[in-house]
Amino acid sequence: MRTRLVIPALLVAVLAACGGSGGTASSANPPAASSQTSTGQPTTAPAGNGKVDCATIKTAAQELLSVQFLAQLKDADTIAQVKAKQIGDLDLDKFLAAMHDLHALDSYTSVLGDPKPAIDFYEKAGTAAKVLFATDPMTQAAIDTYNLNVGTVAAFIGHQAAISGAMGTAGC
Repeated sequence: MRTRLVIPALLVAVLAACGGSGGTASSANPPAASSQTSTGQPTTAPAGNGKVDCATIKTAAQELLSVQFLAQLKDADTIAQVKAKQIGDLDLDKFLAAMHDLHALDSYTSVLGDPKPAIDFYEKAGTAAKVLFATDPMTQAAIDTYNLNVGTVAAFIGHQAAISGAMGTAGC
């Protein structure tokens, strides 16, 4: 029950980090060259520090909401519901693309931690979830193996703090 109370609190923190106003670009930092976000949308918005594209980072950070689903793949029924999108809208390819985009924050360590290992951990979990989703028939052994790599729900979701802190350090 405690875990279910922690998840909404962490989601609020992530959304606050994603929805806050980014730094303003100064005339010394011209807009970044056009790029595409993990959703394929073109963007030209630079970060407050001019080194990270905050629009891309904020779009990618929205996918961190999917982390709650990856952390709760504990039984075959839940996995089937998540796969069928009866619970949430988890798109593992979109999630993994977003984690790739978030690696732009790798060098922005904050007091909340180092984002690189957190992003790497989520990439590993996303890749493991793809394997789990492809398992047919679903076995408890496959589920147990996945969960050994994921750990507890609180620890799994807790990796978001380092990413949120990196967003702040980067000026996003």
